[in-house]
Amino acid sequence: MRIEWSLDEPVRSACRTDYGIGVIGSGFIVKECHLPAYRGSGYRVLGVASRRYDNAKSVADAYGLPAYASIEALLDDPCVDIVDIAVPPHAQLELIREAARRGKHILAQKPIAQDLSQAREIVDICRKAGVKLAVNQNGRYDPAIRAAKSFLDQGYLGKPVMATIELRFKPHWQEFQLEYDRLMFLFMSIHHLDQFRYLFGMPERLYASSAPHPDGLFKGEYLGTYTMEYASGMIASAWDDGFTWDPPSFGVTYKIEGTEGVVKMNIGWPRGGPSEISLYSRKLGDVWYTPQLAGSWFPGAFGCTMGELMRYVETGEEPAISGRGNLPTMALVEACYLSSRQKRVVSLAELWQEE
Repeated sequence: MRIEWSLDEPVRSACRTDYGIGVIGSGFIVKECHLPAYRGSGYRVLGVASRRYDNAKSVADAYGLPAYASIEALLDDPCVDIVDIAVPPHAQLELIREAARRGKHILAQKPIAQDLSQAREIVDICRKAGVKLAVNQNGRYDPAIRAAKSFLDQGYLGKPVMATIELRFKPHWQEFQLEYDRLMFLFMSIHHLDQFRYLFGMPERLYASSAPHPDGLFKGEYLGTYTMEYASGMIASAWDDGFTWDPPSFGVTYKIEGTEGVVKMNIGWPRGGPSEISLYSRKLGDVWYTPQLAGSWFPGAFGCTMGELMRYVETGEEPAISGRGNLPTMALVEACYLSSRQKRVVSLAELWQEE
């Protein structure tokens, strides 16, 4: 029996791709992910700005782009329709406020804010200004994640029973993160929480536990675990370990088990290889299927998030990664901190009510 599956839904490119994009930020993620993805998608990037002009110029030069003299110069450019903000969450609020005041549409880096309250404030700012806001929650656009969603939707796994994600990696934290009280859940787990939410929706309850770096090098938690219970009875759980010193174990692995089948996958990170997925389903016979996946998480998924925003701007059709749509993911992050701090199970109804 031949497996049938489709990835048509994910890469919803905009009908128009000629919006003028101004990029704020000059770090690794801009140089290695944003700009190559936009070039590959044929998007029109007008230039790069950063707090330090020399940093902006270095990144811009690598792609044959101009560097703005300042962030204000980029925001004041009437040719810029969309501002791509790729800065730490503590710096996003004011930049978003200024971009929205000038009528610019915004793709904000994830996490969009330091906490749920600030995320709600940002969403409200953009709503009142009448500008479209999307969040660069790119993990849900990885080809393996999209394929898994397709398999689930087509019933190959039957009723989902348990899903797990295991991260083993020594993160290259940036200097600003040394002073953050929130670390692993906010910067790394947010990917997995959003992927769980994309695949299965919002859970009813969550229990999280975390621990600091054993040498006390960081203020925030350095590793964390969380288990989520769904109304269906399904359990989703993750182990996000930033301490491991064993390079051969570095990576992220996923497993989804259902009443009719199982999916195993990895997203090719950090080794840089392609994403991989294997499916076993009793509906397909006693065979493991390992389809070849097109595209990549880094940098390919970054073209998808910008494409979603451009489609939002053109059609008004709100994507799942809109600012408002991202609030439930921020609620899951908040629940992790509340649960870990108070050592108790948190009902998501305490933090989030579906509109």
